[in-house]
Amino acid sequence: SSVLVQFPVEPLWHFSSVFRSGRLAMALSLGRRFGRKSTLRRLVFPFFALALFLAPSQTQNTIRAQVPEVGTAGLVALAAVSILALMLLPLLLPLLKFWRIMFFFWFGGRYADAKGRFGLAGRSCGHLYSLALVPWLMSKPHYRTGTFREDMRTNLRNVVLPTGFYGMPLSIWALTRLHAVVAILFVIPTAAFFGAWYRRLLGMDSAYDCFTRTLFDPRDWFQLWRLNCRLASMTALATKSSDFEMEDKWNFIKGCYDNNLPTTPALELPKTLVAKDVNEEGGMGIHVLKNVLHGGNWLLQEKLLNHPDVAKLLPKESPLSTMRVVTGSYGALKLLGASVDKNKKLCTSLCAVWRAGREGASTDHSCVMVDIPDPRGAQVLGTGSTSAHWYASGFKSFGKPWSTVDGSIDHHPDTDLLLRGCKLPQVKEALELCERSHEILIPSVPLAGWDVAFAAQEDPEAPAQLVLLEANLSCNFFRGTVNWEEYGNILDLHFQALDRKFFG
Repeated sequence: SSVLVQFPVEPLWHFSSVFRSGRLAMALSLGRRFGRKSTLRRLVFPFFALALFLAPSQTQNTIRAQVPEVGTAGLVALAAVSILALMLLPLLLPLLKFWRIMFFFWFGGRYADAKGRFGLAGRSCGHLYSLALVPWLMSKPHYRTGTFREDMRTNLRNVVLPTGFYGMPLSIWALTRLHAVVAILFVIPTAAFFGAWYRRLLGMDSAYDCFTRTLFDPRDWFQLWRLNCRLASMTALATKSSDFEMEDKWNFIKGCYDNNLPTTPALELPKTLVAKDVNEEGGMGIHVLKNVLHGGNWLLQEKLLNHPDVAKLLPKESPLSTMRVVTGSYGALKLLGASVDKNKKLCTSLCAVWRAGREGASTDHSCVMVDIPDPRGAQVLGTGSTSAHWYASGFKSFGKPWSTVDGSIDHHPDTDLLLRGCKLPQVKEALELCERSHEILIPSVPLAGWDVAFAAQEDPEAPAQLVLLEANLSCNFFRGTVNWEEYGNILDLHFQALDRKFFG
């Protein structure tokens, strides 16, 4: 069967007629505003814009045509495709710009030229430049594993892209250079697209702003972590500095010993420790740990306890809960042949976050990440966040959110204690300790994430003992408040110097 319909003489896919009528421009304009409308308008808009885009002009002649009847299923499919297209239209220009920048760098474009050509700020240019260099970097030596590709595969094997259904390890995109290129050109924009509309539908953000920010100026913990990893890897490759050996926990502790910096003591004895599970048999549940001080691979240490001022904010059975302090340094610039402002402080803190451990957890990797927005001033806890949905592999992802709002947690989930407004002991002193340690131990490392414990002493009335547990040279900010200006300056100066170092 067939139905009688009317079409414009000029086909709808003839874009010259569409542009002359101004309907595409109007649909694009409305689409861009779509991300800021109320829920009711959000539901009505796609159909209104579709009608606006397809409606024939009154001045156009029409012809009569016989077309097959599409049926209900066809109409539903057409509506779904049309709505998807209208969701994509306002995001098309940022996507095309993102692709242009990637190909600009892949075909020999320089860092300094990109800033002016595409109007990029330092932090944004550093992100895009280093992202484009991932395929080139994959085969290069890495300071803690064989190559950068191997390091990516190791560190991304337990991280997934949140989907709310099934979590696939992101290490799959580090298999080959082709995988990396596909991830850059398609996986990242696709994740940004769905994430942007997910946040828009839940009222967390504007879809356009979120999509654009994700591609050009990311603030999510994962992309910042990967950006910091690329900066560390490229700086280590260019400078060959021995400072990067401090990623090794034993080298770090020896460095602290040599420079009188407080750290967890390593046990000299036993030479070899045998640990047995009391309920296992048949040779299972036995672990033989040879002490690193005697040629082994295991660092044996006594467990530290939280200071009472920290313990009162946590459940009874909770792990040692540390503060992550991220510091930045300009020390590598001299090794890269760049000029250094002598009046500028060499090392400075960028972020401070307290990891409030969960009940029954063995380490504070299971935690609520509580921001300390003003660590030099008020020094009180702000709101907390979690990234647990990024580590839910397989069907553990089912039902988990695609995205969450930074600072959405006020209370500890195990005790319901209000954390916001509480105070940790000696926060400012911890920042100063980390800045001093960065300058002494690893001045040529651009960024370092320090894990600082507020340890209890024998006298329960004594103040907390600040202890450096380790330094993470490919660090992340744990969704804390970042000094964006200082961070952007560090990225800009280093990537500009690295570009000159590697490519002349």
